[in-house]
Amino acid sequence: MNLIVDSFAWIEFFKGTSRGQKVYGLLENSKNRLYTTTGNYYELYYRLTQECGQLKREEALAYIRHKTTLLEITEVIARSAGELRLAEGLSAIDAFTLAAARINNGKVVTGDKDFDRFKDEIIRI
Repeated sequence: MNLIVDSFAWIEFFKGTSRGQKVYGLLENSKNRLYTTTGNYYELYYRLTQECGQLKREEALAYIRHKTTLLEITEVIARSAGELRLAEGLSAIDAFTLAAARINNGKVVTGDKDFDRFKDEIIRI
């Protein structure tokens, strides 16, 4: 299965929470193809810096690059995300994430309540 791991899920993972343990299980399942959008990577860059400092941020980002494939925000994803933002009122990063999942026949791994209305397109942690 194609899984798009969003910022919420990654932060829970790096904090070592019970939700983070669910993310770990998905990361270790060899049947899953794992992705992180460059939009989420951007968001994680500043959030991890704020919460953990630069050294831990770099370690975390290296882990993300090792475990997942970074998905570029292509024109197709950007346009789809724009439509999602207009129609659903999602934040820009959430719209990029959901658009990337839809275009790549995947599901979003998240605990973010903003995705609750998209139940068939998410894996809730």
